[in-house]
Amino acid sequence: MKNIAERLHYARKTYKNWSQATLATAAGLSQSTIGNIEAGIRDARGSLPVIAKALGISHDWLAFGEGEMLANASTPYGQNTAPASHKITDTTSRYGVESPSPTPAPGELALHVPLLANSGSMGGGSEQLHDDVIVGTLTLSQGWVQQRVRPANPKALRFIHAYGDSMSPTFEDGDILLVDTEVKDPRSIDGVYVMSAHERVYIKRVRQRLDGVVEISSDNPTVKTVDVLNGDHTINILGRVVWCWNGRKL
Repeated sequence: MKNIAERLHYARKTYKNWSQATLATAAGLSQSTIGNIEAGIRDARGSLPVIAKALGISHDWLAFGEGEMLANASTPYGQNTAPASHKITDTTSRYGVESPSPTPAPGELALHVPLLANSGSMGGGSEQLHDDVIVGTLTLSQGWVQQRVRPANPKALRFIHAYGDSMSPTFEDGDILLVDTEVKDPRSIDGVYVMSAHERVYIKRVRQRLDGVVEISSDNPTVKTVDVLNGDHTINILGRVVWCWNGRKL
């Protein structure tokens, strides 16, 4: 099998005998995301860690055709070495950008970051869960986190899924975002934030203009969405996006 689409189809259909809808539910993705990956019409890198975890297969095999398909189940979860089904491969180095690996090396200290059931919409908004429901964890190297992300409190980091196209090409539908939930004041630093309004969760770029007005916008040039925070709407900032698992630091 020469590409991600073929390997995913084989693992889903032949190994698990799952429908695309079943896999999408297990991985917390949309069925269209699974279908588009199998059709080879979208960049799958951001979604592969949770897909591999849901299928119980090796991420390296799924993403790069390396090693065996079945994840190594002999390493108990919670040790310093991340189990194969929970690994996040260093996609940045494989795609031409040098960086340390986010996956802990043997004996290296690991940070287990919760993956939330809440998702953020890069469009019309997704319904907000009122409590943080943790559906799993993704394991990162503590050294990589301190060097590349540099959070004030690593325990405040959370992973969420992003859906929609209003933040393309910065993020794509199905990407996994690393969010620092302690950074909630866009006046202190411009960036991309996860926010809630009217019972929905959004992912938008927030910046403070020279006149002091805080502006919310989308990165997709075809989406003409620009709003300002003038007190007319109640906006709850949930955190700042600090990394996207397509290898982009924010």
